[in-house]
Amino acid sequence: MHKATHETAEGEGSGGHRVRRGAELLKALIGIAFLCAAPLFLAFAPAWAERYYPTCFLRLATGLYCPGCGTLRACRSLGSLDIWEAFLYNPFLFLFIIPLTVYLCVIFLMRAFTGKWVPSLLSSHKAILPVAALIAAIWIFRNVFPLTL
Repeated sequence: MHKATHETAEGEGSGGHRVRRGAELLKALIGIAFLCAAPLFLAFAPAWAERYYPTCFLRLATGLYCPGCGTLRACRSLGSLDIWEAFLYNPFLFLFIIPLTVYLCVIFLMRAFTGKWVPSLLSSHKAILPVAALIAAIWIFRNVFPLTL
């Protein structure tokens, strides 16, 4: 069996894991760039571009919002710094996606700057049920109590 190892000039981190500092830094920088660039790109897109946003098949078939419904419009509102409108378009973005991305960027930055393996809470099998429950709770709440502009 092949055991994957991560190389570093600093040596081993905690738990015997090695960290490739450059790879961890790159992951963090990509996450930060995405968090900043996507809303700005959508905010400066022409207004007519919104008609080309994809239609959610679940919404089309059932009338229910999926957890991702309204994400593009929410990102567009974020780029215009209209936080409330963005939240109304997609609360899932604020309650799960943005905090998750920030958390992962912090983990990757800690690994990159310390040279030590910092375990993510999400890498545990114990995280599957709470994450799934959070997604389901947000989805149910959003369909039972729809937020409107």
